Amino acid sequence: MELFIETGRRVAFAMPHFAIAFVMLLISKWVYDLTTPYNFNDELTENDNPAFGVCLAGYLIGSAIAMGGALSALGTTFMEDLMWVSILGAITVVLMRVSVVINDKLILTKFSVNKEMFQDRNVGTGFVVAGSCVATGFVLNGVFNGHSDSMALAFRDILVYWVVGQLILIVGALVFQAMTNYDVHGVIEGDDNAAAGISFGGYLVALGIVARAALMGATSDLAVELTITAVYVVVSLVLLAAARVVADLALLPKSPLTKEVVVDKNMAAGAVAAASFIMVAALLSGALRLTTDLASVSPTDAVETMLEQPDDIISPE
Repeated sequence: MELFIETGRRVAFAMPHFAIAFVMLLISKWVYDLTTPYNFNDELTENDNPAFGVCLAGYLIGSAIAMGGALSALGTTFMEDLMWVSILGAITVVLMRVSVVINDKLILTKFSVNKEMFQDRNVGTGFVVAGSCVATGFVLNGVFNGHSDSMALAFRDILVYWVVGQLILIVGALVFQAMTNYDVHGVIEGDDNAAAGISFGGYLVALGIVARAALMGATSDLAVELTITAVYVVVSLVLLAAARVVADLALLPKSPLTKEVVVDKNMAAGAVAAASFIMVAALLSGALRLTTDLASVSPTDAVETMLEQPDDIISPE
């Protein structure tokens, strides 16, 4: 009974934080609507626009992932908690919206994202924008879990690490184009290829997952943190390139992935490619967190801890 009451008390304590975060999500959607030359309700109901529906879904999911990080960056008192959730929520609203502009100008550089989504109703474009939004959400989630030396530095750190996250997506997009043997922009724009958009969008989500792992717990020591992030990103880009080869040889052994995506426009193949990227990123993210935890103790203690684990499992006492 006491456990039931204590759990209920904790849930009640969390409700104001949840309410503020939820309101911030609604504000994020409203700001996106306000700053877009198209009416969201018309696109979703009157025009039944699947491209925009996919994009908005990714935007809201990314915003929610970012706000999840904001909810973990709490202060020392209840009111301070609510203040930080509100501040980080407002930052999320602004930076998520700017990330869509960056996607338009620096990731999908060869055509107008708005034209493709709202006029041509290009679902492939919608998946790429959705992927970049979810990736940005992961970036902000990691950034909000950092440890700055002061409140002033906290705002600087958030901005710097968010910019770093966007650079990771931009560079990653160039790498994706280089490691595929087809014109990503041409296939998505000219052929309205949803499969190619799913694959590219999944790749961006994977980059966001890795960026979150790299930025989680980042401090105000920019030189150190940026060096660590650079190493993580280089390793992840290599492994993600390998993931595409694995998807081609192991997951789709009977037909080349490029043919399935580009020629057949096979959305199932695009989903498998996206899953292979996200799978590698999730595993790499977990491995990176493990090395971070072990780095907090001496190498001898870390080895002893790992060696003791089997005995603990066999003999609980």
